[in-house]
Amino acid sequence: MYSTNSGTNWSLSNNQAAFTICSGGSFDRASDPVVAWSSDGNTVYQSGLAFDANGPAFGGASSVQVSTSGDGGKMWGSPVVVRQDNSTTVLNDKDWITADPTTASDAYLVWDRLVSPSTNANPDAFTHSPAFRGPALFSKTTDSGAHWSRAQIIYDPGQLNQTIDNEIVAIPAAGSSPETLIDGFVQIQNKPFKPGHNPYSVDVIRSTDGGATWSKPTLVSSLDVVEVSSLNGKPYRTGDMIPQFTRNPSNGDLYAVWQDGSFSSGLAKVAFSQSTDGGAHWSAPIEIDDAHPNAAAFTPQITVNSAGTIGVSYYDNENASVKQPGNTDEFIVSCTPSATSDDCGSRTDWTAGGETLLSTSGSFDMLTAPFAEGGHFVGDYEGMGASGTTFDPFFVMAKPIATACGASSPDGACTDPFFNTAH
Repeated sequence: MYSTNSGTNWSLSNNQAAFTICSGGSFDRASDPVVAWSSDGNTVYQSGLAFDANGPAFGGASSVQVSTSGDGGKMWGSPVVVRQDNSTTVLNDKDWITADPTTASDAYLVWDRLVSPSTNANPDAFTHSPAFRGPALFSKTTDSGAHWSRAQIIYDPGQLNQTIDNEIVAIPAAGSSPETLIDGFVQIQNKPFKPGHNPYSVDVIRSTDGGATWSKPTLVSSLDVVEVSSLNGKPYRTGDMIPQFTRNPSNGDLYAVWQDGSFSSGLAKVAFSQSTDGGAHWSAPIEIDDAHPNAAAFTPQITVNSAGTIGVSYYDNENASVKQPGNTDEFIVSCTPSATSDDCGSRTDWTAGGETLLSTSGSFDMLTAPFAEGGHFVGDYEGMGASGTTFDPFFVMAKPIATACGASSPDGACTDPFFNTAH
């Protein structure tokens, strides 16, 4: 969909990117769409996963593809296949596309690639007996998406380990110097096995030559993966291993947010860390949501507006009750770094102004969202941009706010995407 009036009205694109057979492609399913604008505003990139899921192991061939639009999303061109694996033992997953902030023709694509030991292996067994490998792959375009470089492994954590949710942040080059790229992700290190070992961490790798070579991982923080559920114990599927990264163009600082259970005895909260030296070192994480102490805050998204103010959106369930145990809302908190402060380094820097409610039509009931792979699910990503000093959050809600999809859903579950603004 696209909007030509700052989000007041939205229209379906005149055609859809042909990732699947429904839109003229050859794959059964598509997932994980990500969009990015070129720095000159002339090109919109849309990356996505396209795959089959009818066979053994991972189900069939899988690919990462990119379609572009030259008219703001009204029309989409034929997708370019950046990577395709035909084996059922391989799954390309969690793609992310980033446009270069200064060179309009350049963009960067990153994802993880799971490799199963055999066609008889059940992908769901990974959570109990890991036997996969999940390196991070990278490709770039220098001609506005017409062609992409051959996909290369930029980090391989080794057998029984994997990366998930790789995301590129591009730092503008100085003069003729190549771009510096930061790839942030969650690393799952199941090997070596140690008593009390936490396998989850948020990490970054850096490239100072535009993606040709990459550093070893730098630890941002350990990650306490925690599940979220309704008041009556029904499980939710959330972005519990999906960190988000961005850069502040006003001061050059890098930021990371993620869902973490280490602040409140296993209750999900929003963690924030920052780097003032290009990702070489990161601050100790702090909780920044303004949810009720007994409420979960989850699936955060971060961006920076033109004034240098940082905005972080998230869901929380502080309005749930015994009668409405699945009530959930969308909020945003913000902080403006200052040369005379600790640069948003304490929770009070974030919560002084309170949280702003974005789901202004009332709470939605998470228990009416589809049940997918172990929990009620509105997505493990959100989206947020900025128009000048205005934040532009995109998020998904279920019934009773969502109404557009209910009639066609066989089990009555329903979710719709929504947009709002905040200052």
